[in-house]
Amino acid sequence: MSVITEAVRFFFPAAPIGRHASTDYPLYTRDDPSSHPTRQRQKEDNDHGRVKIGFKTVVASYAPDWILALVLWGVLAILNRLGGHKREFSLTDTTIQHSHAIHERVPPNLLAFISVGIPLLVIVPINVFVSRNGWDVHNGVLGLVMSYTMTGVVTQVIKMSVGRPRPDLIARCQPVPGSVDHPVYGLSTVDICTNTDLIVLNDGFKSFPSGHSSLSFAGLGFLTLYLAGKMHLGDVRGHRTRAWFALSPLLGGTMVAISRTEDNRHHWQDVLVGSLLGLAMAWVSYRTYYPRMSHKQCHLPLAPRCDPDNELHDDLDDVEEGRNGSREGVRLMEGDEHEAARRSEEEVAWRR
Repeated sequence: MSVITEAVRFFFPAAPIGRHASTDYPLYTRDDPSSHPTRQRQKEDNDHGRVKIGFKTVVASYAPDWILALVLWGVLAILNRLGGHKREFSLTDTTIQHSHAIHERVPPNLLAFISVGIPLLVIVPINVFVSRNGWDVHNGVLGLVMSYTMTGVVTQVIKMSVGRPRPDLIARCQPVPGSVDHPVYGLSTVDICTNTDLIVLNDGFKSFPSGHSSLSFAGLGFLTLYLAGKMHLGDVRGHRTRAWFALSPLLGGTMVAISRTEDNRHHWQDVLVGSLLGLAMAWVSYRTYYPRMSHKQCHLPLAPRCDPDNELHDDLDDVEEGRNGSREGVRLMEGDEHEAARRSEEEVAWRR
């Protein structure tokens, strides 16, 4: 059992491991108006000014986020079935003359499992067995869902606006044998196609950017950021082994992206831009619910946004902005105050 404990402590240095560990973290700090009507009394008895999150606070803080996520999911389902712009193309363009693969290496169901299922299978157990914090579960799942849905909607809107032909467009189009491009303009339109399956034909003009690439990196990229925060990779101490472990999900996203070129579904530019788009959305979603990587409490989620006492001084502002002052906004959850004593892997190696 000690081997497992040491392994967990190595990868998650801030986890409450051991018999002396306490999991009774105050979820966030604010004045309790019922017991401390004035700021002076709160200063005199600060311990009683720490209160836990209530159900109403959770609903008031993040109900709009969940509603937005559900709306985006519905919008994504609708956009997937719409046509969009269709660019003119040339029948002699060799980049769109590839064969059409009916069976994809990563079908939509498998993509959903890779982008959402795998991160959930990692995030939830980490919260249950390592961090043991219900609020962390909420923020982790919500951040993942927001990353996926935002990326999906943005990707589909761009696809429908650009209308770039896929590498297998000619095979989807099925023009009449002997067809040639327009004698004057030198290009053809979708009207030359004989395929009556509009779903297949319309999808042939949705090459840029790659949805599989963006969605896989949105989910697995969020998982990478989540693991990096739990492992404190941004504390400038240097963590080789932890870094490889945290970055490993990106390999899965890379393989999904590569499969799209193997199936003749996308050009390399589509895959590259889609991957970067997914990573960008994952970062935005992660920073919405978690602090920056270099923060001493980056393993903890941000507290609810609605604070009944927004005049209370926020210590997070001092740390991130390097000044004394307060602002309305989120607070960090409280954690271990002894995190600064941790040594890097390099320090340990040199001392042996």
